[in-house]
Amino acid sequence: MSVPLAVEGMDALALAQEGERLCRENNMKAGIKYLEMAIEKKINLGGRSLEALSAIYSQLGNAYFVLRIFDRALEYHRHDLETAKLLGDSSGLAKAHGNLANTYKAVGDFDSAYEHAVTHLRLAQEISDKECEARALYNVASVYHCRAKTIIHASLPLDQSGLLTAGDMTATSQLQAAINCYLQNLHIVEGMKDFAACGRTYGNIGNSYYMLGDYSTAVYYHNKRLEIARRFGDRAAMRRAYTNLGNAHIFLSETTKALEYYRLALSLASELHDEVIEAQCCFNVGNGAAICGDYIIVLFKNRACKDLVSATEYHTRYLKLTRKLRDRGGESRACAALAADFRKQNKAEKALYFFILQGHISIEVSLSFRSSLSYL
Repeated sequence: MSVPLAVEGMDALALAQEGERLCRENNMKAGIKYLEMAIEKKINLGGRSLEALSAIYSQLGNAYFVLRIFDRALEYHRHDLETAKLLGDSSGLAKAHGNLANTYKAVGDFDSAYEHAVTHLRLAQEISDKECEARALYNVASVYHCRAKTIIHASLPLDQSGLLTAGDMTATSQLQAAINCYLQNLHIVEGMKDFAACGRTYGNIGNSYYMLGDYSTAVYYHNKRLEIARRFGDRAAMRRAYTNLGNAHIFLSETTKALEYYRLALSLASELHDEVIEAQCCFNVGNGAAICGDYIIVLFKNRACKDLVSATEYHTRYLKLTRKLRDRGGESRACAALAADFRKQNKAEKALYFFILQGHISIEVSLSFRSSLSYL
């Protein structure tokens, strides 16, 4: 990306300020250009050049992180760390360790992430900075949380014996440690009346309890998260809370409640014009309607038929969105769901059509995956 010729006459400080402004406006690529030019002219940063350089390194690391160019993000956050050491700046050191922890977590290096997150926490406590300590506790908790997710995903498909595996036990201990740190974070941010931070933590505690299978406690925390999201009109957070509440109520066998939450989530996803999320919400509503139909069919056959039609409606909508998004994996799931819907309605020809279509797509996706592996 080129930059205007006028920048040739700008000094390092002006370049850095312009780069920071562009990053604040979410124009990361242009912001990076200005910030990197400022580093080239760092001799003109003024009497506090090291402090200014540290700020530039931190901003560059954050900008590259947003762009998901994690190797460059790590490079600049390491530069920031070394600069903070030269300055003897404990607050700057804490911030740099926190940024490194987040970046290592993003690339799946949880050991390095944990090391930096714990150092972030220790430094925050040493300088008695409660706001920094809250962020550090959240950081440590999120490392435990992400490590647990990785362990669980790696252990799928689940052990058919129904017994806890070593991986299950490790994930459980990681989730319990995450909850402990989240609760310590919550104690601080509630005292500070930082409601945005409270909301994030409530949501993560809810997700952790959900992963532990404690769905009632998960519902409690997701409701707390929803309350704050509603108070501040944060529709994206409300949508996530509705989805999480739907998921928890499914496992509590409270399918009518789950379906209502899924519908609320879908309504918000449509308002937010996010078709990827809207597609997932359609799938959730369809699945919820199908499950409700399964329960109701025993007692109220006519109503069950109505619910099954509803499932078909939302699974069809999901299919249309996945085709629009060119999501072949999602299209395969939609076809499988529609086949099951039509089978329950005794519409054998339609069910067979979607079963066959799902099979063709699955083979295509599998062949595409194998082809991509051959280039590695």
